[in-house]
This record gives sequence, C-alpha cells and structure tokens, in this order.
Amino acid sequence: MSCKCAKPTDEYHGWECEVTGGACVFLIPDSKSCAELFGEGPDAEEPDKIE
Repeated sequence: MSCKCAKPTDEYHGWECEVTGGACVFLIPDSKSCAELFGEGPDAEEPDKIE
C-alpha cells in the first residue's frame, strides 16, 4: 500500500479512503498521484499559513 489514507476493506474495490469517505479513486492506492491530481492526501502540499 502506498497511501496512508487508504485502508483495506471488503467493500468498494478493496480500498477505503479516509479523505473521500468512500472508495479510493485508484485501484492501487497512490498518494503522490492523488496529491498531483486532486490536491488531497498525505503528499499534498499544505497551503501557505497566514499569520
């Protein structure tokens, strides 16, 4: 597994996602692709903090 947000399940296609609250959008979890395509997951850049 290559995404901290994906958990194995017997539902969906085998992976549940904490970010989507449902199925992982990938057949094989990929946190780098998720960050690039959707801006979500553990590899997504955090927005600049305004102080």
